[in-house]
Amino acid sequence: MREKEPWIWALGIEDTFIGQTNRQERTLDEYELTQHYRFWKEDLDAARATGATMIRYGIPWYKVEPEPGVFDWSWVDPVMKDFTLHPEMTPIIDLMHYGTPLWLKNEFMNGQYPQRVASYASAFAERYGELVRYFTPLNEPYINAEWSGWTGTWPPYMKGHLGFVQLMKQLSKGIILTMEAVRKQRSDALFVHVEASKLFVTSDPSLTKETALWNEIRYMMWELIQGLVGKGHPLYAWLIDQGMTEEDFSWYRERAVELDIVGINYYPQFSVNEITRETLDRELVPSVIPGTGEHLIQIAEDIYRRYKKPVFITETSYKGTIEQRIDWMEELFVSCRKIADRGVDLIGVTWFPFLDMVDWPYRNNDQTLEENIVTFGLVTLEQQADGTLKRVKNAACDRFEEEIRRSRIGASTEEEGA
Repeated sequence: MREKEPWIWALGIEDTFIGQTNRQERTLDEYELTQHYRFWKEDLDAARATGATMIRYGIPWYKVEPEPGVFDWSWVDPVMKDFTLHPEMTPIIDLMHYGTPLWLKNEFMNGQYPQRVASYASAFAERYGELVRYFTPLNEPYINAEWSGWTGTWPPYMKGHLGFVQLMKQLSKGIILTMEAVRKQRSDALFVHVEASKLFVTSDPSLTKETALWNEIRYMMWELIQGLVGKGHPLYAWLIDQGMTEEDFSWYRERAVELDIVGINYYPQFSVNEITRETLDRELVPSVIPGTGEHLIQIAEDIYRRYKKPVFITETSYKGTIEQRIDWMEELFVSCRKIADRGVDLIGVTWFPFLDMVDWPYRNNDQTLEENIVTFGLVTLEQQADGTLKRVKNAACDRFEEEIRRSRIGASTEEEGA
């Protein structure tokens, strides 16, 4: 997987698909809102032009399986063919980013969710398994469980720590069954297990123990799917308190999987969270505080020390001006070199999203599409008079491309001198 350069350079296209509107919400389909369904070829060509050699790319499950067991690959087929025609950029397929089919009642808490998502994954792998080797079974289980199970923002609208854990239990089972299903179609499939790489801190000395617990909770998905949770595990008592059972832990141990690649999603504006007495007493999502490259380094070292598996930074970017994005990019490049120098097997770095995106609150607010566009990308989305979102490469993209070229020149020089 690794190239001659220090690590793989990758991109990703935001692929959230929340189609449920039964509470009068708007559909949050990022491919529709950013017009990627229309401009997918242009977007992929632009991504390749940067020099990136991998891309995280999602499949809209709710569209490709409009009825249980009935699949419509009409949009996906030409996209996958395009990847085969341009092997210089390899896809990591996001089988599940956010969002379930409209027919799956109670969404993630449907008793058949793990089996249904595995069935869909099997169908995808059966059709495209010869073309695709890299998969993410489920993007950011922590955030899925937070938004759908803790804050009640997304379906099935559960709340509190109990809802958070019940969602995580279902999601983790779905991951395992998805991996099993894909490997029946392609035995050498490799899985990039992408998670929101939280770091919890506190300014209250009396909350040191609680903060340490939350720094274990951030690993919950990885611990569950590897069958590591049982009596004596730091998460055991807390998970029992939130409704998990010995039967649940036994299920995970019996179906335990091994990690291939650990994916870290790190955003300096969102990934570092502060534990306070209020957040604990009221079961609130901890507030974010500004993060730095040093926090990313700490997270990468912690994860590598724990699992001894290759680390891929699968998402990072900065919401702000082009100058702010470039500033973070510079800090990111320095931090990645430090991560590698400290012995972490860093195999990839991803700027995500490649394009600007529509902010998730669009689903519930009454602002226009243009007002909801958030500036994370290397490509700016500019709304035209006819509603078309024009793609405009920006200076942050120029800097990203420059770093890719520089790294390859450096790698070639080292190889010649060896």
